[in-house]
Amino acid sequence: MAAVLLCGIVTLSGFLAPAPSAAQQVLDRVEIVETPTAAEIHIAFNTRIIYQRHTPSDQGELIRVFLDLPDLDRSRRFSREIAVPPPSDLLPKFTVTFPDQGTNGLSIKFSRPVRFRISQRGNEQNKIVISVKLDRPPMPPPAPPEVRVPSSPPAVAKGPKQSVDIPVFRPGMNVETYAEDLMKLGHKALTAGENEQALQIFNTLLNLPPNRQSQGAQEWVGVARQRSGEYEKAKAEYEFYLKLYPEGEGAIRTRQRLLALEEAMTQLAQTKTSRTARKIDETRVYGSVYTYYYGGYSQSKTTDKTSNTTTTFSNHDQSLFQSAFDVTGRYRKDEYDNKVVVRGTQSYDLLATDDTRRNVSRLRALYFEHSSQDSYFVRVGRQPGNTGGVLDFRFDGAWVRYTPVPQFLSVNLLGGQPRQFSLTPNYVPDDPRNFRADLNPYFYGANVDIGPIGQAWSGNAYYLNQMVNGVVDRRAVGTEVRYASNGKNVYSLVDYDIYFHALNIATLNGTWVTEGTTFNFMADHRRTPYLRTANALFGIPGASLDNINTGNASLLRDEAKNVTATSDLFLAGVLHSVSNNWQLGGDVRLNRISGAPGSNCLVILPGTSTVFLNPNAITDASCSLQALPGTGNIWTYTAQAIGANFPFENTTFVANASYITSPSYRGESLTLNSLARLGQQMQFDTFVILYHQKDSFSVDLYRVTPTVRMDYRFLDSWIFEASGGVENTFTNSATQKDSTLREFFFFGLRWDFS
Repeated sequence: MAAVLLCGIVTLSGFLAPAPSAAQQVLDRVEIVETPTAAEIHIAFNTRIIYQRHTPSDQGELIRVFLDLPDLDRSRRFSREIAVPPPSDLLPKFTVTFPDQGTNGLSIKFSRPVRFRISQRGNEQNKIVISVKLDRPPMPPPAPPEVRVPSSPPAVAKGPKQSVDIPVFRPGMNVETYAEDLMKLGHKALTAGENEQALQIFNTLLNLPPNRQSQGAQEWVGVARQRSGEYEKAKAEYEFYLKLYPEGEGAIRTRQRLLALEEAMTQLAQTKTSRTARKIDETRVYGSVYTYYYGGYSQSKTTDKTSNTTTTFSNHDQSLFQSAFDVTGRYRKDEYDNKVVVRGTQSYDLLATDDTRRNVSRLRALYFEHSSQDSYFVRVGRQPGNTGGVLDFRFDGAWVRYTPVPQFLSVNLLGGQPRQFSLTPNYVPDDPRNFRADLNPYFYGANVDIGPIGQAWSGNAYYLNQMVNGVVDRRAVGTEVRYASNGKNVYSLVDYDIYFHALNIATLNGTWVTEGTTFNFMADHRRTPYLRTANALFGIPGASLDNINTGNASLLRDEAKNVTATSDLFLAGVLHSVSNNWQLGGDVRLNRISGAPGSNCLVILPGTSTVFLNPNAITDASCSLQALPGTGNIWTYTAQAIGANFPFENTTFVANASYITSPSYRGESLTLNSLARLGQQMQFDTFVILYHQKDSFSVDLYRVTPTVRMDYRFLDSWIFEASGGVENTFTNSATQKDSTLREFFFFGLRWDFS
């Protein structure tokens, strides 16, 4: 039955008449990864994202994540997108929806409250990771004997789960008194079985200047890790204690704990090695299908101040059906796992003037995957890219991984054809007909994954070669380094093109979660788009990849390097919980894109496919690659207030204010958003956006956009959604006044099945 369903969907997608253009699908997929103490939800996008902040801070049933999309036009309204998560026995049922608040938010709704932590990591910063605390902890090794400390609580005492708030250290407070209070709170958390909370408390204590509680905190932080199942980290904490305090009663206790822990870890390793593989024989088909209708009407009025005449215009500007499917068939037997994944979208524009633009289909994924646990992995077909030096978000090809050292060392080989590039106007990169034998261009590469090292560090090193007609299109080496421990997550990537002898990407971003406060930062420098020989052909009338050959390779390489811009982005943000229900945050952002010079404009010799340098590049009006100015420094300052249960129970309120300044304009915006939940079935989302902009020509623009959205879940797996709003825009210059009133709405139905 699974095979029939999948084949039917693939056949249907092949019959859909592909059209020249389609809006980019921003949300890509959802995966679940099990770790010793948590289940990680990996939410991947088809574009670069920047994590800003989220609410609530660490527990709840509805998580709202605030994002920025630096490579997309954030002023436009994104279509509704939903990625289906795989069924999991580790987590309560949940849904992932984009956009949420305004135009660039993400919401994750669980069937019941969970405890979680959010970070951003992964290749090219296109992934959000939500680590959810497991309700049932994994089976621990035999418990090491506890050594009773006279002044401490019983080692195995149990109590009701409770929240232990860590007091904030304020200027003027006595360090010793504050440290004493923290030690008592840490013991209280251990007694209640709140090991993670105890760990945070003892770490807070250890971050203070040296005091009388420092030695005890170093011992108890190891105990907290041990009881949380973090045995390697507990071992490291005990060893560090003995390095700092090698003598005394504490050293005796710690040596006993360490010895017992090492014996237990040895027993566990032997048990894992000797036990028989768990018997599994399971077949499942799961996924999601949805259809939405988008409509819009606009009325505009233009007044010429010179002639004192007014022109009005009405337009039915949107009438579009958009459908999507995301289906996975999975068969598992013992240690072997097999998947067939199919994802696609289809848009039908009722206002299009010709058939080729009316019907647009995109096959986003079609691949088969086979793996053996901790041994090897094979994936063939149209699949997610953005890994191991592949900078495109999708490619047609194969990915093979071999793991000689489980959970430490993996070797990967990749090859195929990138899907995100074409010189053809209105190209649809995921057109189902784009499976073809002429691999032009094509790539191959190898990379090695290492880690974790020290339970926190991991990384990747890669080599990738991409060719077009026997000419190097891209040849790069790169490395990724990741760090994740105790609320700190850092990711870095460096990509250097050894063919162009140029830095393609250098990026560093991270988050630091402390008790009540989250810090995030990013520093990113990159070529945009990424460097490749084919970039030299942009803007040349009639150009195609056939114009690339070994005779003009040197010319095209220099031109590609010359016309490919660079972008820089720097961001620093903070979010602080000022009470149980309120969070205040903000960030400062600087971004800029370089310009392009007006020389080296290329043309094609008439009647041939030969590309040559146009000597009249600067004066030739038909040349599309004349000098382009850069954006200059664009500064954005944002402040945000997030309130839970305000103004009513089960309501989240968000106020967001921004100020933007650049060489060409300055702008101010205010967004007010309120999301109310009525049980598990109904949700209302209302928001209003106020925006003002004044450009360098003294043209003022004012815009107000109120919107309301409703979601209703019924029969457990069906969701009805609807939204409507108006956008009123007014511009005023020295010679003209314009006003536009636009009404827009959408409604649709979605079915999740498993």
